[in-house]
Amino acid sequence: MTGQRIDVGDLLTIDVESELRKLTQAQLQGPWQLPAELVRRALRGGAQRVEVELGRSSLRVRSHGDAVPLEVLRELAALLDARRDPERRHRALSALEGWGALSLLGLAGSQPASLEIRSRAPRSGGEGAGLTWKRNAGVSLERYTPPGPSHTEVIVRGAKIDRGRAREWLRSVARHAQAEIEVDGRAVDTGFHDAMFVARTAVPMPGEIAIPREGEVARLYLLQDGLLTAHLSATEAPCFEAALETRDLPGLAPGASAAAVRDAVAPHVDAIVGAAVECMIALARGGAATTAVDRSRLTQLLLQGARRRRDSAKTIARLPLFRCLEPDGRERWADLLGLRQAVRDDHGERHLIALFPDQDPSEFATEARVYILDEAERALLGELLDLGFRQPRRRVEARRGAATWLRDGLRGRRGWLAALRPGGRPIPDAELDGRERAFLAQVRAQLERCEVHMCTGGGPVRRIGRGPAKLLLPRQSEQVQAAVSAVAQEPGWVYAALLAFLDGDAFPDRARRRWRFETWGNP
Repeated sequence: MTGQRIDVGDLLTIDVESELRKLTQAQLQGPWQLPAELVRRALRGGAQRVEVELGRSSLRVRSHGDAVPLEVLRELAALLDARRDPERRHRALSALEGWGALSLLGLAGSQPASLEIRSRAPRSGGEGAGLTWKRNAGVSLERYTPPGPSHTEVIVRGAKIDRGRAREWLRSVARHAQAEIEVDGRAVDTGFHDAMFVARTAVPMPGEIAIPREGEVARLYLLQDGLLTAHLSATEAPCFEAALETRDLPGLAPGASAAAVRDAVAPHVDAIVGAAVECMIALARGGAATTAVDRSRLTQLLLQGARRRRDSAKTIARLPLFRCLEPDGRERWADLLGLRQAVRDDHGERHLIALFPDQDPSEFATEARVYILDEAERALLGELLDLGFRQPRRRVEARRGAATWLRDGLRGRRGWLAALRPGGRPIPDAELDGRERAFLAQVRAQLERCEVHMCTGGGPVRRIGRGPAKLLLPRQSEQVQAAVSAVAQEPGWVYAALLAFLDGDAFPDRARRRWRFETWGNP
């Protein structure tokens, strides 16, 4: 029996094409990522400006400052030439993969109709070079006599690239690029969004750290050759953002997957968080946070840092973070150590004398230092130092002014009953404004066994069941609106609101005792 002859050359040719397709599929989720990878190649080579043009059936990437070495073009030409020996094409593919020229391999694997590459001379010396390839027409190399092209250009025709998706992807991954990038004549928007502070860092890897004005989670944007490759969150850290270049991390090969990049960065997360906290400390010392909102945000982040990082806690404790008023009316900034010394211990309850930022200090008697703290700062300080907060004693003339709404409300109650519409359906808390939600929270804290809701309409307050079991507060009621305004100015006036709503029936003694203590200082 005669054995069948096998053409080894044909098998090797199939292997080359198959391996090229596998490399392209492993590198790219789709052809729409190819423009971004060509930009990545240019940035790796030192380009300071990259222009991308996405045509209906063409792609043009023009870069300034980088070059494609002649030996790379020579190996790419060998790979593209179907007439070359299969073994030689294998060597070319392996060489390009070893040099990290994965974007050029992606070009070959996208099966375009034609490909042109024109490269300026490398900075290290040598000549500019060019490559031209057309399907069914072969490939040619060209060397340019000095001075040669002033930039490097890659032109692809006939590749099936989704222009809209490619444009969107490139703009998203180039968000933190350090070079100028244009897509179809429009510059890509780069940088951090709404950051109060941005600083360069080199440890443990080069990049930028930003302190955002909003957000709760620390986010790391991991770059390879200037473009975003992976995200990573740091849960045990105050909120910050960092864009870090991972190219030089040990053991991380060019074109590494997102999972590999995250694994390589994971051991350095603690050092990155430490660098971010140091940026926050420098910001607090330098006084760069000029607005009250920014100062409050920075204080919250530093308090989180003090709670989560013991190595920075002592430094943070000496920063002037807290606005306070001295008994003589002077305003100053105190540190955490001074605030801790101002904490009072009253019958085993630790508390600090404080006002909210929207409260008028002139309405209160300030015999001692009074701190100005918002809700977020109070929550963090309460957790950090295990304390509560009380406001200073209100002046007599201020008490009289705030009580006007209660006197008028009780005096005109019968007229409201006849004139106003009855209450309607309960309103979800999400549909209320901030003052109304805060008011409901205060009322519910005093009536723990009662279901309290704001409802539509403008009629009287409705009490349902014994106790009562349910309390409906019509949103348009003048009485309810007056109560919301009074409690927004002074939380202790929830006592007066409940007195009006319940007519003294089933009234919580706790609210009465708190009112008397905070208003007149009587237990």
